[in-house]
Amino acid sequence: MLKLKNVAFSYPDQEVLTHINLTISAGELVGVIGESGSGKSTLMDLILGELHPVQGVIESDTERILPIFQQATQSFNPRQQLRTAIEEPLKYYANAEYSFDQIVLPLMKKLDLDTTLLNRYPDQVSGGQLQRFNVLRTVMLQPDILICDEITASLDVIAERKLIDILKNIHKEQKSTMIIISHDIAVLYQIVDRMIVLNHGTIVDDFKAKDIFSAERDDYTKSLIDVYQE
Repeated sequence: MLKLKNVAFSYPDQEVLTHINLTISAGELVGVIGESGSGKSTLMDLILGELHPVQGVIESDTERILPIFQQATQSFNPRQQLRTAIEEPLKYYANAEYSFDQIVLPLMKKLDLDTTLLNRYPDQVSGGQLQRFNVLRTVMLQPDILICDEITASLDVIAERKLIDILKNIHKEQKSTMIIISHDIAVLYQIVDRMIVLNHGTIVDDFKAKDIFSAERDDYTKSLIDVYQE
């Protein structure tokens, strides 16, 4: 379980998050939605421990919290074969008794990645394939909480659809908590069970995805929905 109690974060000249009260239970599939500057990425950094709140408390019953970042091209060393990039994190994996083949190859099959791609460099695979390797490198470590930051933003429609299906299957199989951060409410609606809406650093809405069109939605949430209904 993850709890944020009256959390705030600010820089000397800018207030970023205020009065964040949030509980995410184990196994939940949650989306965090908001426009640029709403505080989404700062919230992610706080949960990951990259930043520390200036006020409030963040409590978690696990330290196994890992991110999947948006830009796969910036996540891999361009001079390193993908096999090496995937092998390195496994050196520190708690279940080291399992081999590369036992851990990675079954996941590659689920991610629709041919094993021959392991011998290539990042610029020798498609953007969609590289993003799936980006996903693979994190999910193979089986984090208790997985945070996905805008990971479909740079993909075309076909690659985006494939990745959405993959994320849903990973959540179903690993039963980990998954937090997906996005500015695209249409993408989140296809994946998550619960949506949290940030606007100017505060939570303005928190609801089950199936209730997205309820009249009870905050006006800001409705404005996000309207953009994708036009």
